[in-house]
Amino acid sequence: MPDVLHWLGIRRVDRWVSMSNMKRAALEAQGIEVVDQVAIPDRLVPLDATVEIEAKKAAGYFAPSGMPDADELHNVKGRALDE
Repeated sequence: MPDVLHWLGIRRVDRWVSMSNMKRAALEAQGIEVVDQVAIPDRLVPLDATVEIEAKKAAGYFAPSGMPDADELHNVKGRALDE
């Protein structure tokens, strides 16, 4: 992934909008500075993707609010299989 950014001449990213710490680490390992990492805004996450986003947070992906606790995860509901 950093190859394209190098090709474009990008050496620094001021706002990295991603939950992936692995992507950020890949950029930094290739000498591209990441100044600020921000999570994907809640308003841009479709309601039926909430389960996936919370699972990523629980697995250790970047989240400014930290990992959700068991009660928060218990309250997350996805859509039914027939929807």
